[in-house]
Amino acid sequence: MIGSGRSRHFSFTQHPPKYPNMAGIKSRIRLYAMLCLIGVMIFSATSYVLGEVDVEDSDCHCRLFMALSTIPNDGIGVFTGVPLKEGEPVGYGDTAIPVTDMDWHNDGLAENDDYHWLWRQYDWNSDEIGKMEFEAETVKACIPGLGAMPNCHFRLSNVEESWSLYDTDGFHRKKDPGVGAFTRYYGRNSTAIRDISEGTEIFVDYGEHWFQSREIQFGLIPMSMNYNFAAQFLKKFSNLHAFRSRWLGTPSNLDEIRSDFWKMIGNFPYNSRSLAALPKTIETVDKALEIGIQETELKSSIRSMDWLRENGKCIDNLRPGISTVAQAGRGAFATRFIPKGKRIAPSPLIHIPSKDTLLMYGVANEQEYASVYYRNSSDIRGRQLLLNYCFGHNESTLLLCPYGSGTSYINHNQQSPNAKIVWPDEAHSLIHKKEWLNESIDFLEGQFYAALEFEYVATRDIYPDEEVFIDYGLEWEDAWNQHINAWIPQTDDDFDDASQWSCFKDCDNATPIRTKEEQNSEPYSPNVEIYCFCSYGYRTESVWKEFDDWRQSDAAYKFPCEILRRYIRQGGGYLYDVELSITSNMANVEGDGLVLVKGVPQYAIQFTNKKIHI
Repeated sequence: MIGSGRSRHFSFTQHPPKYPNMAGIKSRIRLYAMLCLIGVMIFSATSYVLGEVDVEDSDCHCRLFMALSTIPNDGIGVFTGVPLKEGEPVGYGDTAIPVTDMDWHNDGLAENDDYHWLWRQYDWNSDEIGKMEFEAETVKACIPGLGAMPNCHFRLSNVEESWSLYDTDGFHRKKDPGVGAFTRYYGRNSTAIRDISEGTEIFVDYGEHWFQSREIQFGLIPMSMNYNFAAQFLKKFSNLHAFRSRWLGTPSNLDEIRSDFWKMIGNFPYNSRSLAALPKTIETVDKALEIGIQETELKSSIRSMDWLRENGKCIDNLRPGISTVAQAGRGAFATRFIPKGKRIAPSPLIHIPSKDTLLMYGVANEQEYASVYYRNSSDIRGRQLLLNYCFGHNESTLLLCPYGSGTSYINHNQQSPNAKIVWPDEAHSLIHKKEWLNESIDFLEGQFYAALEFEYVATRDIYPDEEVFIDYGLEWEDAWNQHINAWIPQTDDDFDDASQWSCFKDCDNATPIRTKEEQNSEPYSPNVEIYCFCSYGYRTESVWKEFDDWRQSDAAYKFPCEILRRYIRQGGGYLYDVELSITSNMANVEGDGLVLVKGVPQYAIQFTNKKIHI
């Protein structure tokens, strides 16, 4: 069975409880450095149930499906169940969970497999999220839902992701014990970048570096330029045969000759990304020559709606919203009527063989200006926030992290849950390998792909806009109540979270930023730092201009700054004249000094909390 540590074993399917839901409890409390809960609330020993899903879901109105990808051997994919126009949103926006300094806390490199970290195949760079890069020295974003499920195809990319929104739902860290139990990053929307037909697979752009850094695992995946080469090569291939026919005639076995010739090209002994971009069969070549490579591949990326309803699973039954549970933050709400026994959502699982992977440590050398900070392995300060979004068992080292669309928002209700978690039955599993349930932790340590799956099922009729709950278990509830009762509001005035002053999208109605002069009489909290995102051209004075990728966290764009002047922006909001502090140790920057930049929009000025070492 999936076991505890390296030798002890236990079964996930023994001792059925009164309400057979996911075994035990879900940790929903972040252990702050100064306010730690004693112990990790994982799961009490209840059981899983197999094969209880009534799979005949009412998918006629489903807008998004999870199904096997049209890319061979590429696992699951996401498909639209309705036509989408360019600019139209896809899904309801994902939560984004920061994971900080993982290599440092684990004293190794995940990319070298020094520790098992399957999330590495699914996470995003923090500068793709907005503001998250300021959380620590190195930050990655784990994004359940559309942040982890779609595949990448450079030639067929049809969706792009936005920055996340950032707030605590009105909670304050000095007043609310629920702050810290959930991520502040949410609403990371996906948007169609072109018209998309119903049944089409959704593809996002991982970035070329993602594949270039994983050549051993995935081989030579074609990049954008390689597809251009493939189109040119096909044209030459067609011209070659036209030339031969013109001068030598058309042999009776031309089709066989062309097929053999194309097989010879495909079997060229030296692999390359451009070779991988070519069609695999002569039939596909002919189709590509007729309508183009991209159109050929586009047609192959479309499933029929009948096929999706029969073989796929609906993933848009849930939307996020403010929870009805006090201090819970956001919750999951039904988008449509879900009858009792019906599947609410499927959720693939990312396994973490050792929950100690999420431990966070203090530093061994506390001096303020140390060039290198070393981990103090005897000084455990807390755990990564990701723990609160994973399932486990108090007798096991294993954690299972769902990445289903909307499922990470589902909260606890012990008195009247309306949903439960089950394993999918074999007939309707997409990636679930039932045999893995009988394997050891050592086995899972060697598996670097996701092959387990949950299903959330309605235990009674659920109505549109009703919040969905599962039962985390009595042990979790007792621990949460203990935390609430023991929590003491902070009374110091030295900290105010920086997020309340930053805006990311629509800043027309945002609170104006105080100028340097105004801060003399009404200063911001001492823990706050102000950064401006500007393109620095080695001049002492310039006017702010929008430019590609200015939101990236590279030091060539992000500078400490002071606000000198504020004035009304035409069309709404404010513009600012700012003074950048330039130092020679910033990337792509020469020399030290102050630079005046005029006309900076408010969304290019961000407040951050000063970094601390715990």
